[in-house]
Amino acid sequence: TYNPATEDVLAVVCEAQEEDIDVAVKAARSAFESGPWAEMTTAERAYLIYKLADLIEEHGEELAQLEALDNGKPYQVA
Repeated sequence: TYNPATEDVLAVVCEAQEEDIDVAVKAARSAFESGPWAEMTTAERAYLIYKLADLIEEHGEELAQLEALDNGKPYQVA
């Protein structure tokens, strides 16, 4: 991916083919159905989601800077 404003390369990622996506979706479905998430109570799931929200808030400044770079916009605008 690159910054569209400067064309600086931000990261190099592999391009997925349709079969790669199918494999990933099947793996995600299997993990969801047989993994720990399926066995968790609503309260346990809520705890993890709130924890994720806390981490996003804690790292919000860094995430906003990365998003600004990825969109090619000044930080104040993004």
